[in-house]
This record gives sequence, C-alpha cells and structure tokens, in this order.
Amino acid sequence: MEKPWRLWGPLRRCLLATGSRMWGVCRISLLALILTFHLYGGFLLLGLILCSVAGILYKFQDVLLYFPDQPSSSRLYVPVPTGIPHESVLVRAKDGVRVSLILLRYTGDPAAGDPTAPAPTILYFHGNAGNIGHRVPNALLMLVNLKAHVVLLDYRGYGKSEGEPSEEGLYLDAEAALDFIMTRPEVDKTKVVLFGRSLGGAVAIRLASANPHRVAALVVENTFLSIPHMAATLFSFLPVRHLPLWCYRNKFLSYRQVTQCRMPSLFVSGLSDQLIPPVMMKQLYELSPARTKRLAIFPEGTHNDTWQCQGYFAALEQFMKELLKSHTQEETAQGSASVTII
Repeated sequence: MEKPWRLWGPLRRCLLATGSRMWGVCRISLLALILTFHLYGGFLLLGLILCSVAGILYKFQDVLLYFPDQPSSSRLYVPVPTGIPHESVLVRAKDGVRVSLILLRYTGDPAAGDPTAPAPTILYFHGNAGNIGHRVPNALLMLVNLKAHVVLLDYRGYGKSEGEPSEEGLYLDAEAALDFIMTRPEVDKTKVVLFGRSLGGAVAIRLASANPHRVAALVVENTFLSIPHMAATLFSFLPVRHLPLWCYRNKFLSYRQVTQCRMPSLFVSGLSDQLIPPVMMKQLYELSPARTKRLAIFPEGTHNDTWQCQGYFAALEQFMKELLKSHTQEETAQGSASVTII
C-alpha cells in the first residue's frame, strides 16, 4: 500500500513542472494564440488560450499578495533599535534559504522589583509589506509593556532575507525562527508566544497548529480566514468564489488550521479595518477550540494601526498575565472564552 504514495511525490513534481512549462510557453505566445484563434478558431487553440490566461493569473498571485519592496527602500534598509540590547541574526531554513531575525532582549527593571524568573518570548510575524525594521516601534512597546523578549522575522524575499516569498517558504521560515528561539539560553521554552498581524496571523496560526507542544499561546490581529475567502471578498464582482482550491498558488487556510490550535489564544480585531473584513476575526475566534480564548475588539482600530488604540496593550498584558499564572503549556481545566470591547 505504500508504493503508490511513494510514487505520488515524484509524479506530482513532474506534473507541476510540465504544467509550469506549458503555461510559460502559452504566456509568451498568448498574443499569437489569440490572433490565430480569431482567424481560424478551433477548440485546441481556445484551450491553449485558457491555459495561458490561467497560468498568468496563477503566477500573478504572488504579485498581488507579497509587497517586499513597499516602501521602495525596504530591501535596502532595515532600521534597527538603538539603546536596548538586541541581536541581528541570519538563520537557515530547512531548504537552505537564509532569513533575517532581530532579537530584542528584555533585561528587566530592577528599580521596579521585577522577578528574576525568565521573561516570556514573543515571536512576531509581520504583514505582507515592508520589513521587520518598520515594526520595531511596535515591538519595543511590546517589550516594555509585556516584559518579554521579542523576536522579529523577515520572511524570505523581505528585508535582508534571501529567496522569494511563497506560502510554503514562509512556513519554513517560521519553523526556522522557532527552532532558533529554542536554542537560546535566555528563552524559557514554556513561555513562547506567537504573534501575527494580517498575513503574519496566517503564518502564526500554521506554526502553532504544527507545534502545539512548543507554543504556549497564540495572538493574532486583523488576519483572514484564507486567501480564497479574501479573493471572494476583494473580487466579489467576478465569479472568484466558484474557483476550485487548486487554482490558488497561495492558500493560507487559517480557518482549517486554527481548529488545531488548542493553546490559549487571543484574537485582536479592529472594527475599522478596511482591508480584511473584521467578521473574519470573529469567525476565527469562534472556530478556535482553545478552552482559554479571548476576543479583544477595538471599534477605532484600522488594519495596520490597531496597536495604537487606547487599551490595546492593556488587553495584551491581561492575556499574558493569565497565561503566566500557570507557567505551563497546558490549559487550565476551567478555561473560558470571552469578548472584550475596548
């Protein structure tokens, strides 16, 4: 029974390579195909034209999703924090691509009587544009308010990271970042919290679902159910919602993967988000099987700036306090779900 499955991998790669070459040829000769079809017709030419259009749309999906060059200096200049202990590191993903990390270390505040227990560590996944340097102000506030180390990851093709972005690539980058954290002596392995905003929320959910024993908690903000759901929302005037799943180069099926995330979870939703419908955050919250889960709602929160709303860090701090009370990855037997409007 195992042999057919062993053959499927090479066969699948061969089919994908063949299809990619066919689409490449069709794309180059699209104009000639259209003119020839106009003159002579024929089902074969029509089929080649449709394959060409499908190939262009399939390849073009990356352009619509990933914006590593916005703003234009994002691949040249990555701002770094000043005045606090930090480390810039390159780590290698399983496929050999090197990705960039910044580790912001929380050293405590002796004057405030901080405990000597190791601080939690937040692994931060950003959205689909810019680089980790643009998130440093947000990360510094996390460090101060949540008393936590913060590790920021630039996906492949972003900032100083090598390669080109892709869904599977981003998953490999996230795994590499988590592996890196687990090697650090200052990190308490039972206090690793994943944070993701927008596209980063999908990456965080996928990483949490695949590493339930290495992730203590999950925090996602203004993220989506999946790319097909977003396509149906953004292109509602087209029959996009009827496209089969295999038509999507990037899927990010968070609505499926979140059902595997049983660790304490916080869902942060800005109701003034004009890009991702806030109802998707509520649906992810409802799909979550976590016994301890929270939905923090900010009526004035926009897609990128919810973290600047009053009460934002108070909501995160309260969640972290509840998490650290038990100091364990296992959820308490009397966990609960709640909705907070701030």
